[in-house]
Amino acid sequence: MRYPGLLRFAKCSRRSSARSSVRRSLPVALLVAVLAALVLPLGALAGGWAVVTLDGVPQTPHAGQVLSLGFMVRQHGITPIDAPYGQGAVLTPVLTARNTDTGESLTVDARKEGAIGHFVVDVAFPSAGTWSWTITPAPFAGTTLEPLTVAPPAPSSGSVSGATVLGTRLPAPLLLRVGGLGLLLLALLLAAMSRRHLLGRRFVFRSR
Repeated sequence: MRYPGLLRFAKCSRRSSARSSVRRSLPVALLVAVLAALVLPLGALAGGWAVVTLDGVPQTPHAGQVLSLGFMVRQHGITPIDAPYGQGAVLTPVLTARNTDTGESLTVDARKEGAIGHFVVDVAFPSAGTWSWTITPAPFAGTTLEPLTVAPPAPSSGSVSGATVLGTRLPAPLLLRVGGLGLLLLALLLAAMSRRHLLGRRFVFRSR
């Protein structure tokens, strides 16, 4: 004996139960996805950043002047490191700079020198102006430093007239006076020596 109404009720109950299960599982799935999105990046970034700090800030360098800039690379801003994550090949930090006035740019590699985490880069900014610059110890992200003001090239010592005596530069007229006085003293000395020689000859002649 069949009961059509009972069968329809059973089918409806199964469908309703299935829908309820799906509805209950959706929030759980969403929660898992959100947690994965938060946790995975944190795991990837663990130990994955470093900070660059200069030994000292250059004081208004001149264009073309070679600067030897020392700096430290510290993982998490605390631990000095020479290699990524403390192992593997030694870091080769790169200095990149750009003149914000002219658009001129440069790139220079640093070298390992001194204690753990210490590097040095030799750089000469080719033109005057304000330079923005960054030091990047790849594979870590770079550290952007305060903009640097570069003065025009320093005057060449060969283009300045006069001479330097004990660190004091003498003007050309004074230099000529000093030279003339020296020649005069030399002439007086020669004259005195010549007179002494003549007097000696006269004394010998009279003695005879």
